[in-house]
Amino acid sequence: MNVLATQPWSWIWPNVGATPINQGLDSEMFDRSDFPYYETFVREAIQNSLDARLDPTKPVFVNFTFHSDGIGPRRAFLEQVIEHRKTAGLDIPPEWDNGHVRWLLVEDFNSKGLSGDLGSRTSDFWNYWLNFGLSNKDGSGRGGRGIGRVTFLIASRLQSVIGYTRRADDGASAVCGMAVLRPQEDGHHLKSTHAYLAATENGNIYSLHDTPEFHARLRNTFGFKGYDGDHQSGLGLAILYPHTELKPDGILAAAIENFAPAIMNGTLALNVDGRVLDASSIEEVALDVAEHLNDEAVRANVARYLDLVRHAQEETSPHRIKLTNALKNDLEPLRKTAEIKALQKKIASGQDVVLEIAFPLARNGIEKEVTLQASMGSTPSGQRPIDRLFREGMSLPDVRAKSPGELDLVMLVGKGELAIYLNFCEGKAHLDLLESKDVRQKLEDHGFDGPRAKRLVKNLPAELRLLLTPDTTAPDAHVFDSYFSKPSDKPGKKKKPDKPDDPPEPPPPPRPPVFRVETLDDGLRIKANPEFTEWPVNVTVGLAYADGSRRPSWSPYDFKFENLNLIHSDCEVSTDKNKLKAVNCGPETEIKITGFDTNRELDTSIRPWKNA
Repeated sequence: MNVLATQPWSWIWPNVGATPINQGLDSEMFDRSDFPYYETFVREAIQNSLDARLDPTKPVFVNFTFHSDGIGPRRAFLEQVIEHRKTAGLDIPPEWDNGHVRWLLVEDFNSKGLSGDLGSRTSDFWNYWLNFGLSNKDGSGRGGRGIGRVTFLIASRLQSVIGYTRRADDGASAVCGMAVLRPQEDGHHLKSTHAYLAATENGNIYSLHDTPEFHARLRNTFGFKGYDGDHQSGLGLAILYPHTELKPDGILAAAIENFAPAIMNGTLALNVDGRVLDASSIEEVALDVAEHLNDEAVRANVARYLDLVRHAQEETSPHRIKLTNALKNDLEPLRKTAEIKALQKKIASGQDVVLEIAFPLARNGIEKEVTLQASMGSTPSGQRPIDRLFREGMSLPDVRAKSPGELDLVMLVGKGELAIYLNFCEGKAHLDLLESKDVRQKLEDHGFDGPRAKRLVKNLPAELRLLLTPDTTAPDAHVFDSYFSKPSDKPGKKKKPDKPDDPPEPPPPPRPPVFRVETLDDGLRIKANPEFTEWPVNVTVGLAYADGSRRPSWSPYDFKFENLNLIHSDCEVSTDKNKLKAVNCGPETEIKITGFDTNRELDTSIRPWKNA
């Protein structure tokens, strides 16, 4: 027997000596009732990958792959982690005792990998593994707090990850792992809060397991791609026993909601358990996973959301608004100009407008003009307004108007001085723009002239809506007549006006539905609506048995398409799980699906869509 196949690889649980320790993961900054955990996880994973982008002419590829297998060769890598956690009095996933291991592999490609001197405690490599809250980023990326990596530990029910990196700068590979424990007294020593997958302690760092045999065994055991062939550098993380709320559809939805601009402009592409999300597929994927989107306004009309992003990115001649003093008060004098009046009328007629907001930003005593793009339009009737700010393709969801009225708004801040400035203003979880002492100090340390520009950007979601909302007409003097009686000195009844007010203009006729649905005894028939004329279109149909909830779940034990009767014409049809996709549908389209359980009510979701 090969001894290396069975020996456990060492995880070192070091003594801390007289060094102060900090128990816990600072996880409260990610524990938000208004943001599901999978969204925070995806935000941090993709942010790190985008910041490490290698070739700016190609997208960063991020793979999320779920694995499940017996313990087998994984025992050699995980057995000591299990024993350390038992010693620390921490829970062990019950699957381990049942001989089963689950892990989520997150890998990025066309990225730099974890660079830095492997012998320096403050290099990028050891900052990542050892120095929480310390970062070498200069603000030009999307992070810089040095703490986002804790989301990967939180994602693991074993609170453990194993990382494999191929580095672009020197072509070398390196492996390290981290497990969260509890400090334990051991005689006259105190065990630290973390253990590391490493060969030996080496001063203030570790000597890594660095033999080719070890690297090959790790790659094969956990399915790391190895970064050979087309992609020769990057970082992969194996998240051990991921929490059950981390699922493929949720990951796809979180990526679309938080990184739509980066996906649509070709900066980012994902592969989630075999499904590709990129610029060409985002429309289709977004409709399929819309129910998992967190923002209600985006979830209700994801196609509208993507249109706003596209308009902001692709408009070549936006209406330019220059704010001389970088103050929101600069907008007020513009309200009565002919240009703004024309934009108000354009929005009122149902068209979207794209603005370029320009204002000065001073750094190191030198003032430069910076810009951001904004696309705006009327919110569809009965829906919540869309309100999003993106910095370098990543959403800051808490930057929004308190009272958005009835206008949709998407703002994009591209790469440059403004993006760097806003990065220093963001909170730990990169959700909002703050003005704390820490933020002020960072701005000062990096040469920026205070928080004035931050206040402007923070106020723009409200101020731009005020600017493009027409002035209200004079109030009706009799609006409270039915509540308060005002006596009159004149006897008799009031004379009615000679000419009644002009009736309001009738609203535009509603758009005809694309398809008509007919219920059958054991299924349904979907037919093209003769009143609809904008062919061809595509449609995604979701099917599930009703269970009393708004979004009934589906199980393969309910039905499978291969066991149903499916007839279609004037379209191309494919199926996956409980979803049917029909593309290139024409005016003669008909889809008939029968064979369902006649004792159960069928819940149907039909989402028409067009190709990008």
